[in-house]
Amino acid sequence: MKHGKKKYLLIILPVLVLTAGGILVWYLTGGFMSPVTGRIEDEDYRAGNRKYYRREQYFPLQRGVLSEIPEIDENMGLDLRGSDASSLDLAQERALLDLATFDSATVWPEALPEDFFPERIMETGKNPGLGIRALHEKGITGEGVSIAIVDQALNPEHVEYADNLMNYELLHCSDQAAQMHGSAVTSIAVGKTCGVAPGADVYYIASTFGTYGFGSMKMDLNYMADSIDRVLEINKLLPVEKKIRVISISRGFSSEKGSDEVRAAIERAKEEDVFVITTSTDANYGFALMGLGREQTADPDSVSVYGPGHFWSGEFYRDGIADPAHILLVPMDARTYASWYDTGGYEFASSGGLSWSVPWLAGLYALCLQTDQDLTPEEFIQTAFETGTVQTLEYEGTSYELGTIVDPTALTEALE
Repeated sequence: MKHGKKKYLLIILPVLVLTAGGILVWYLTGGFMSPVTGRIEDEDYRAGNRKYYRREQYFPLQRGVLSEIPEIDENMGLDLRGSDASSLDLAQERALLDLATFDSATVWPEALPEDFFPERIMETGKNPGLGIRALHEKGITGEGVSIAIVDQALNPEHVEYADNLMNYELLHCSDQAAQMHGSAVTSIAVGKTCGVAPGADVYYIASTFGTYGFGSMKMDLNYMADSIDRVLEINKLLPVEKKIRVISISRGFSSEKGSDEVRAAIERAKEEDVFVITTSTDANYGFALMGLGREQTADPDSVSVYGPGHFWSGEFYRDGIADPAHILLVPMDARTYASWYDTGGYEFASSGGLSWSVPWLAGLYALCLQTDQDLTPEEFIQTAFETGTVQTLEYEGTSYELGTIVDPTALTEALE
């Protein structure tokens, strides 16, 4: 028996070693979701062809019937997307519903607060706010301007932006199907009913800035730098009237792997008159971008209804802002955007993040470029601060200076 055990161990140990080694290699290379890169032919760009490297799959979000109120999610609040909540009694849950995220597929109960109307809230949330729609009525829609977006895998078919989308490439993209984030940022930038610049064209790069393994992601912002450089390559192929003037990337960087490369790529973009908007605008442009909060039923066009966004309001009212003159503010909370799994559906989030502020500002820059084709990012930023509204808020007997809220009407008039 002893000799049999030794023989068994001699056989099994190499197998275990090889298996462990394989798992290690799998983890180091991103598991079974290695990044995919797929480019469109140069000639298609030169000819102005609308071209997608591939069309992403998307799957319905079906969470079934809810038997109890879900727990509050750190990012999504009271998440009722794709859920049948018809059996719940929410009549006394107005405070919880102030945190709701829901979509076109949400089934609501009859027992709701008297002042909570989901359809009306979703429709109000489509309005980009601060007078943007009034500019659209005057013909300022971003027409003739090209935007690039770098984000997660996109469902290219949504009615909000399908006509705006000129390309779809992948660069170090680990996503296996369309993701919520891509459709959201694209519709906020150029959506026909919920976008800031519905007349602008979009060039899209899908990238995940890292690789997945064992349920987590290993970040590598070299991928982000590569995406900026790819947009600049594409730009060289486009005719003058189609040149990309702004890149929207809803991600920040500080000291992660690849951060220095991102800073350098942004400087290369600046040399080519391309404005790269990230959540770390202070790194290359000298101002901080922040997002505004709004209650669900408040008028998005009224500057007086805005305050600090939900995710940073606690810190604001505790510590204030050390340098409010450095802060540029745009709408963020209580926004409706395109669904990633329903080509005609929408999603509403009571609380947003800076991911929503970046495409909003990119869309505003497109509107301004329509009025002044020679505009530079530096001129845009300076004029936005000069024409914006400095909001002072009262809270529990203390005054707080919020910063400069952009005034799109005053800004575009000043640039004209």
